[in-house]
Amino acid sequence: MNRTGQRGAALLLSLVLLLVLTMLAVSGMQGSLLQERMVAAQRDGIVTLEIAERAMRDVEALLDGLSDLDDFGTKPGFYETGKAPAVFSADTWNANGNKSATGTAIDGITPRYFVEYLGDVELDSEGELPRDLSVYGAKPSTLMDYARIVVMAQGPSGQSRRILEGYYVFKPGGLGN
Repeated sequence: MNRTGQRGAALLLSLVLLLVLTMLAVSGMQGSLLQERMVAAQRDGIVTLEIAERAMRDVEALLDGLSDLDDFGTKPGFYETGKAPAVFSADTWNANGNKSATGTAIDGITPRYFVEYLGDVELDSEGELPRDLSVYGAKPSTLMDYARIVVMAQGPSGQSRRILEGYYVFKPGGLGN
């Protein structure tokens, strides 16, 4: 057998295949890391949304427990009509400021909120906002108050933030008044 004709073609082919496999492995790892980051960001956003929704319910309960409307315009986080701060201003959500109030901490995350009083609204006998007073006006109605609630929660990683806005109809002192 004559071995002088071989020039290392098998070695060269093996090295090229090894290089291609290494590139595929590195590409797969980068894809996995990207997917892991996306899942972490999605989880962070979902947790933040749940905390903001819980804070919204807490503020609604707070409004239901008011005996009068004196808190609006006098207490931090409670504003009269047209006096609420800008929702997307960083100053609004500053923990050291008094433009928003602090909610109940959940898993180490403290949401912030503000409430803007929007005035009276008349509900029909089914507790619905009347769409056409000529149709619904004949039934007994209830005069209620309504407010705009804005809640902000920062995510566990500090990379996400959720701001919720809702409108809530309530009666200070309960429906017996």
